[in-house]
Amino acid sequence: MKGCLFALGILTGLVILAVAFFRLNFYDTHVRYRLTVEVQDGDQVKIGSSVIEVLYNIEPTWSPSHFNSFPTPVGYAPTVDLGEKGMLFLTFSDATRTPAQRAEFNKEVFCLFDDIGCLPFAAYHKSGGGADFNQKNAALHELLRQSGPRDVPFIALPQLIRFVDINDERRYVKLSPDDLAVSFGPGVELKRVVLQLTHDPVTQLPEVWPQWLKEKGQMSAVLKGYQNN
Repeated sequence: MKGCLFALGILTGLVILAVAFFRLNFYDTHVRYRLTVEVQDGDQVKIGSSVIEVLYNIEPTWSPSHFNSFPTPVGYAPTVDLGEKGMLFLTFSDATRTPAQRAEFNKEVFCLFDDIGCLPFAAYHKSGGGADFNQKNAALHELLRQSGPRDVPFIALPQLIRFVDINDERRYVKLSPDDLAVSFGPGVELKRVVLQLTHDPVTQLPEVWPQWLKEKGQMSAVLKGYQNN
């Protein structure tokens, strides 16, 4: 009987150690920030704002899954309603960049995450850490010590899009942050995008979105994160 209890105690201890080991090495770091998009529309400034939470799944370098470069956004894409001209969406997908733009991005911020994961590092001018587990972990802890609003460099923005027909999710165009007028018309330009770390609750589904977008569709991942579909 004592032998069985002893063996059970050893097994329990091993299980506790295993759980502690995985909790110390496999976990999400949560970074919550508000993104405010300001668009100049003639003599008016139109604003769209959204609080997003990004989950950085940091794993040790020996882990076979290596999800480190693909943080998970929770929330909804910041949206600027320009009335009859349409809506501007700042998506959760990587922007399309030329080799020269990629080089400019790398000069602006050293970060191995995707665009939405690199965004706060670019705003606060902090390194996103290297490929090593400890470097990324340290970079995230340094990021979370920052405060105050910061302008995001346009080169670091994720993909901007506009739906040509707001009632058809298949008809959309990708936009350059430096030339919104090509799609929205003269007098429309991106003024700035402001990021600020916050503890405010994640913004709810925007009321201005069309019904198809409020429901599940092929654009869900890039406009509604990956936990709001």
